[in-house]
Amino acid sequence: MDARFYVDNYATFQEMGLDESALQFLTEGLLAHPKDAELRRLAQLRNVLEPGESGAKDADIAGLFATTIQTFAAVKNREVARTPAQAGKADPEMAGEDFWRELGTKDLRTLLLERGGLLRVSNFFPQEQADRCLATLQSVSWTESSSGLYEGHGDSAKHWFYRYDGELEVAARLRSLCPELFSSFQAARYDAGGNLAAHDDSNYFAIARTDRNTTARYPAGAVVFRKIALIYYLTKDWREDYGGALLDLHSSEAKCLVPRFNSAVAFLVPRVHQVQDLAKGCPPRFSVFGWFSDDKGYPTKAELGQMPWLSTCESRER
Repeated sequence: MDARFYVDNYATFQEMGLDESALQFLTEGLLAHPKDAELRRLAQLRNVLEPGESGAKDADIAGLFATTIQTFAAVKNREVARTPAQAGKADPEMAGEDFWRELGTKDLRTLLLERGGLLRVSNFFPQEQADRCLATLQSVSWTESSSGLYEGHGDSAKHWFYRYDGELEVAARLRSLCPELFSSFQAARYDAGGNLAAHDDSNYFAIARTDRNTTARYPAGAVVFRKIALIYYLTKDWREDYGGALLDLHSSEAKCLVPRFNSAVAFLVPRVHQVQDLAKGCPPRFSVFGWFSDDKGYPTKAELGQMPWLSTCESRER
């Protein structure tokens, strides 16, 4: 990485109030670029370097490698919401036209931070495209997905629904929301009795050799961490008494988001949520869901305490 990468990320995490992470970027930058003038200036301001010194203090370097601080990487060349004070101020509901216009000047993570970590968008795609996607989902063959099928193969939130892993017309445009991240999307069909228990979506995995979503940045074998979740709803005339709503359990008061046709919900990961049990006699509930992931680990417990837009199952239990 060039020196500007470390300078920019130092500034980002400083302004977010994550001083420990900012200092990590500064110290790593000095190790990689000990003669860079801007890094040296910042280091002297932080007393990592004394005036005239040629490198980082040994104690600071030792401290850097004594602990691992997992951080989110800043996204370059776009406007970034930087401070906790800025988070959660904007309306969490947007019209599709407004969403796509703002996405031209801000990245998706910024839009989410401005709304406390979760955003709902109505009229997400053109009506004709949404109708075609629904028609496709009504005609494909589905595979059962149940937590019972994963027993003995790691942790899986209790769930039961059907999934479709084939390519969809809307997938390319969904991937365009975060082109700098690794994306993976599939479709879901919930029938009566379907459910998904409370979980926070945090997960990491190695990209499979057969994954069609590999890129030069994220080749097969790369380990990635889910950072943004997105659900695109494709069922018409859904009623609250059908169940199947997304329950946002991020705060002490659960928020119920009843599915709307051609709407999308996105949120930063980790965030605690669940899908209500679907009522007897309800119609199938169709959606496309997935995640945007990167190769940066999750925040430490200490850092999570400074990120009110994130929550974990563990933090909700305390």
